[in-house]
Amino acid sequence: MKLTILIPAYNESLSIETIMREIKALDLSSCGITKREIILIDDASTDGTVKKATSVIPETKVIYHSKNQGKGAALATGLPHTTGDIILIQDADLEYRPSLYPALLRPMVEQNADIVYGSRFLGIKRPKDMKTPYYLANLFGTWLTNKLLKTSLTDSMTCFKLFKKEVLSGVKLKTKGFGADAELTAKAVKKGFKITEVAIPYKARTFKEGKKYRPILSIFVLWSIIKYGI
Repeated sequence: MKLTILIPAYNESLSIETIMREIKALDLSSCGITKREIILIDDASTDGTVKKATSVIPETKVIYHSKNQGKGAALATGLPHTTGDIILIQDADLEYRPSLYPALLRPMVEQNADIVYGSRFLGIKRPKDMKTPYYLANLFGTWLTNKLLKTSLTDSMTCFKLFKKEVLSGVKLKTKGFGADAELTAKAVKKGFKITEVAIPYKARTFKEGKKYRPILSIFVLWSIIKYGI
């Protein structure tokens, strides 16, 4: 099988080299992955993100935005270019590590799962270092998602997602910002696909380390959950 790794990125020069080195070092043949493609959607970075990424993996396919539009817009741009059997969304920061790919891929290989989410809350109450506003927002967002979509997820707000290509076939993302994750979840569930969760470790980064998500953005994520969940 072929794995496509989608990386939306905006000014991630502090972490992108580490991410790319970890991806490069991975041997996923035991998970049935014999080919891979990496698509980096540069959302108008100004800090040399692309140069650092391609210095590690020169064959990375880069798609440029001329102006900053948001994570959802980056994913919408990248999805039509994917050619893999499995599509993985990898944030360009270090909150979700490529070393976890085998754990995410295993349910697809062993159980024929259609979608796999890396859950930060499966088996633990609260991830270490997750600030209270984010913790509460995640709990409420997941509760509301489950209520509207009749799912039983523990972490619908995770940014570590893996899809079989057919799940995303025909899906056109409309949300430009962080609410795109909620839109993806709703559209996949409404197409009849089941989400499998696996527990993942998680280390929150700080604003000093380049964290882009602000608590105020939870309002827009909440709107996406409601808009696409009803």
